[in-house]
Amino acid sequence: MAAITNIDQYIAQFEGKKQALLQEVRATIARTAPEATETIGYQMPTFRYKGNLIHFALYKHHLGLYPGSEAIDHFKEELTAYKTSKGAIQIPLDQKIPHALLEKLVRFNIERLQHKSVPDWKRHHAQWEDAIEKVQQVLHELPLDREFKWGSDVYTYQGKNVVSYGGFKNHFAIWFYNGVFLEDRDNVLITASEGKTKALRQWRFQSADEIDPIKIKSYLQEAIQTVIDGKEIKPEKSARKQPSGLLKETLSNDTSLQKAFEKLSPGKQKEYIEYINSAKQEKTKIARIEKIKPLIKEGKGLHDKYKRQ
Repeated sequence: MAAITNIDQYIAQFEGKKQALLQEVRATIARTAPEATETIGYQMPTFRYKGNLIHFALYKHHLGLYPGSEAIDHFKEELTAYKTSKGAIQIPLDQKIPHALLEKLVRFNIERLQHKSVPDWKRHHAQWEDAIEKVQQVLHELPLDREFKWGSDVYTYQGKNVVSYGGFKNHFAIWFYNGVFLEDRDNVLITASEGKTKALRQWRFQSADEIDPIKIKSYLQEAIQTVIDGKEIKPEKSARKQPSGLLKETLSNDTSLQKAFEKLSPGKQKEYIEYINSAKQEKTKIARIEKIKPLIKEGKGLHDKYKRQ
């Protein structure tokens, strides 16, 4: 079966009523986020807006919505009627699609992502056309699915990220998401961010002439085998974020505000911390702190205005 590369192909797999349901979900998301783009991510219909806005998929007995863990945590009180997990919501097929709730989930993620800057991975592609062509020829010989994630093409096997590539100003790179498990017989793989990157490894080239398709294919076949063998590094649970800088100073100087902040859920605290930390200029941080003070004292989260209308 050919790989699904767009939402129309995904929907065409199903019979009439199920097609209509998927088109209904698609239309609601498109209407709520007209600036978003459609693609296939994680083998599911996906809307992107400076990141993954929402995925959806149809199963035998339910529709799956995947807005991310932050959105699910934020709307947990309104999701009690549905089965949920960390990143998924299951809507039984014998129930109506909750369009109002779907719109809230999408608007919440738009608000969360709108200040996020998106790297332009294709800015230098023109100077690396020969390198890209060489790598793509090898990729197309292997049983990999192409998906669009994080602003770039990612090749997957059985739903697991295997490899991606990109041209940069001074080099061309192929990166293996599970590269830490590769034998690296030619001693070519490097860690791009020492101390931060655990599994990913890069292979860098200064010119297209350095790319040997036979060697690349060998590394890719080994990378596919790591997926088959189930090799992966389990993500470590991140430590709870703590206020810093101006926010920490403001809380320390206002006892009532500090107590109100401490009563908030970890998710709401994280929203406020990231909102302040994302501001680059001090005057912007100050303005944002003044904006959130009354919300914190009322026990509200940053995005609660999207929770109930």
